[in-house]
Amino acid sequence: MFPTFGSLVNAGLVLLGSLIGLRFSPYIPEGLRNAVLQGIGLFTLLLGVRLVAENKPELLKVFFLLVAGSIIGSSLRLEQRLEGLMGSSSGLSRGFVSASLLFTVGPMTLMGCILEGTRGDSSLILSKAFMDGFSSLVLSSSLGRGVAFSALYVLFFQGSITLLAYFYGDFITEQSMANTLFIGGGLMVLISLKILGMLGQVRVLNLMPSLLLALFL
Repeated sequence: MFPTFGSLVNAGLVLLGSLIGLRFSPYIPEGLRNAVLQGIGLFTLLLGVRLVAENKPELLKVFFLLVAGSIIGSSLRLEQRLEGLMGSSSGLSRGFVSASLLFTVGPMTLMGCILEGTRGDSSLILSKAFMDGFSSLVLSSSLGRGVAFSALYVLFFQGSITLLAYFYGDFITEQSMANTLFIGGGLMVLISLKILGMLGQVRVLNLMPSLLLALFL
């Protein structure tokens, strides 16, 4: 198998699951969809808190990574551009950001990409791909079409890590992984509060460049 094979399968299954979820969402009662959305929000919150609690970051470095990432994201106006591209300032971008974080933040993502890049072992990332495919079906029925667009972010984010691991070997240190997972956990807490309707003005997508910076710095 070639590098990024797992990421291509992952993105494809996210897209397929999203399309299936969108196709059958009209048949799901509104009350049930709201209940599923609340469950997703709570799960995202718990997962984010767990990542924050389990990882020991370099706090000063994390601070500068978040500041630098937010400057990059705000300068590029990532969330605003996404809203303009999708023609919506709420539902579509919320689905995209929520799904992108859920599918790419976590130890399975990082380890799966590194194993595929350094050893050619795609088993872990393929296992994750099938889980994400099912999750995207449920997410898209509640959060809408934005979930399908997250397949592009999955391909870009995971593909970048896999290719760097393939060409440069063990470039990600244990501390970099801890910093990345800690930041990712914090972002997941933010997005869970947005899903639950508690945060309206925070532009989480503009903070996401800090994830890539944390991996490589």
